[in-house]
Parts: sequence; C-alpha cells; structure tokens
Amino acid sequence: MFREMPLYEDDPIESMFVRLAADRSPDRMDLGIGVFRDDEGRVPVFDAVREAELRIVRRGESKSYMGPLGNLGYCRAVERLVLGPEILAQEERSVISAQTPGAGGALRVGAEVVRSLSRESRVWVSNPVWPHQLEFFEKPGMTVRTYRYYDRYESVLRFDEMLEDLAAMRRDDLLLLHGCCHNPTGQDLGLDQWQALTELVSEKGAIPFVDVAYQGFGQGVEEDVAGLRLMASRVPELLLAVSSSKSFGIYRDRAGMLSVVVSPGARVETWLVRRLRDFARQLYFMPPDHGAAIILEILTSPDLEDLWRSELDGTRLKILGKRRMLRNMLETEVAGFDASFIERQLGMFSCLPIDSREQRLMEELFHIYMMPDARANVAAMRTSDAQVLARAFRELIGRRRGDGLRALGGTVG
Repeated sequence: MFREMPLYEDDPIESMFVRLAADRSPDRMDLGIGVFRDDEGRVPVFDAVREAELRIVRRGESKSYMGPLGNLGYCRAVERLVLGPEILAQEERSVISAQTPGAGGALRVGAEVVRSLSRESRVWVSNPVWPHQLEFFEKPGMTVRTYRYYDRYESVLRFDEMLEDLAAMRRDDLLLLHGCCHNPTGQDLGLDQWQALTELVSEKGAIPFVDVAYQGFGQGVEEDVAGLRLMASRVPELLLAVSSSKSFGIYRDRAGMLSVVVSPGARVETWLVRRLRDFARQLYFMPPDHGAAIILEILTSPDLEDLWRSELDGTRLKILGKRRMLRNMLETEVAGFDASFIERQLGMFSCLPIDSREQRLMEELFHIYMMPDARANVAAMRTSDAQVLARAFRELIGRRRGDGLRALGGTVG
C-alpha cells in the first residue's frame, strides 16, 4: 500500500518550517511561529501559570477521563472573561459552550454543527486570512468566500471594500471575524466598524463566527473584546471560538472553547449540548485538561488573576515597544519609507509589503523566515533581530528599484 502512495507536497506553512529546520546558519531568524519571545529568545512562562500548576499538583487531583465537552468550569470562567458578565446576565441570551483543543478545534466543531443544520451555509473569510483557518471549514464541506480586508502593499484596512463584498452574504452564512489582533495583519476594526458589521449581519440574517485568540495583546484584556461584546449583545445568534494559548502562554497545552450564543429555549439548548458533545467525541473524543485546569485555577483565584493580568499587560507593553523599535529602524534604514503601520497595528503580527519572491530572498540572503503573506511575528523579535530585519528590507527595496519593479504603494520616496 504505502509503496504506491502518490506524491504529497507540504503546504506553504509546513514547507517554511522544513526550510527553517534545514538552515544551519547561526543567524537564522524565526518570525513565523506565533509565540512571544523575550530579548534572549526564550518563550517565558507566566508566574501565575507556574503557581496555578503547583496548586493543582498539591491537591493531587485525578487524571481520569472527562466527557467530550471537556472542563465546563473552564468554559464558565472563559465565558466571563471574553463575553463579560453583562451579556451572560441577559435573559434573552443563552450561551452553550464546550472546551476544545485550542481555537482550531472550536472552529472545526462549529463548522460541523452549522453544516449539519444547513448544507447551503457558506463561510466568509478575510483576505488575507490565516491559511489553516480555511481547512476547518473546507473539510466539513463548507463553501468558502473571501472579502477584501487589508491592502498589504499600501498597509491599510479596506473596510469599504469589505462591506461591498459582504453585501453578497445570504441568510445563515457565517462571517468569520477576528476579535482582536487580526491574524495575519495585526490590523483591527474600530468600534464604529464593529457596529456597521453588526447592522449588516442582522440585515442579511448571517451569523458572526468570532475568533478570539489574542485577548490582552492589543489594547488590554477588556478593550480587546469591546467589539465582540457590542456585536454579541445585539445579534440574535453568534458563534465564538477562543484560544487560551497566547493569552496565558500555554501554547502546547491546547486549551480553547467553542460557544454558541442563541435565544434561550430548552429544545435548542438540549440539541446544541448533544450536537457539540457528539461532534467532539467523533473528532477527538475529549480535549486535554491540563491547560484548562490551569486557567480555571487562575480565573477563580483573585490573587492569581491579578498576577496574570499584570504579567499579560507587561507582555503587551513589550510587544508595543518592539513595534516602535522596528518602525524606527525601518524608517532609519529606508529613506522616505512610512512604517507607521507597524506601530499602529496590534498583537503579534504584521504583514510586510513584499511579494512572495522577495520573501524567499529574505530566507536565502538573510536567513529570515516568515509565514505566507510575509507575516512577521513582531512579538518574537529580539533587539538585534529588528536591526537585521530593517537592513534586509532596505536591501530588498534597493533591488526592487534596480529591477524597475513597482514601488511600495507610494510609501517609498
């Protein structure tokens, strides 16, 4: 059987990791994987997480199986953190949740639930989008449509074009939105834009599916979900995918949540609980509990939650400092280049205004590795990395001018 297997090519993301692993240069720079690194290149663990783990170990809790819906205490705590107590207290809202293996598991289970109810529902995703997100909807058989979101070469949000494209949404279509720190661009929506989208999905009868993976990395824990909360309080139905990987720094522990916000009713709530349970069991049986237990410990212990919020805010400020540093270095190295978009954008990522050929030159000449769409993980940079990246960018611009290629959307004089 296996001797006759057809050629199976890696996708662009995995191909990048293969090239990175094969690069033996001591100067290689990994700006791909979405983790925060300190200036020594380490991925730190929050003190709040370490203390929560110690408390759990001291109690000697069981390692027995949980059900397919996972740690429901974790779900209740994360619902309060993301949706807020006001929405949870609304009598016209009911929230049905399941713990999942990260936001990816939440997206896949959510897609399966919608597909089981409506074979005609499509999902609308941003252009650009995090490529793996597409797979969670394509595998269950959903049709994917794109909407214009961000111009990489001009480094601007394309909200008017976004609304034009989304005018074609139909009833029961899904609209995939990033709650904050848009991946891969770092370009977020303002509250007025969230309001406009809320009105549009209500008019079309579409269902928002909001992915919150970076709460606390943008403007603050509460500020980063203000748009989501506005939308959730005003639309009749909403799906929510949450990842705790980044916000709590527990990347490999894969803790996430899927929530369905609906009008209350025993029949719909019972159906959703059973459907979530069955799809979870069919896909992975049950989610891992270690990360969820840590987060539940933090969010139900006032001292640990205060410590975590302080540590997360400190990380956010460090990322803002890295963005400011990279902007300054880019503008110093490339005369006339406006890099203000780097500082304006939020979270881990920004897309550099270079094409795929130039991105490969970054790898070959400077050993700098990024995800598709030249998504650079600013949060992973060290001070020395920023200077190398800025100088590499200057070299690419020089080559572009020498080859007579297009300028960067008028941003370079």
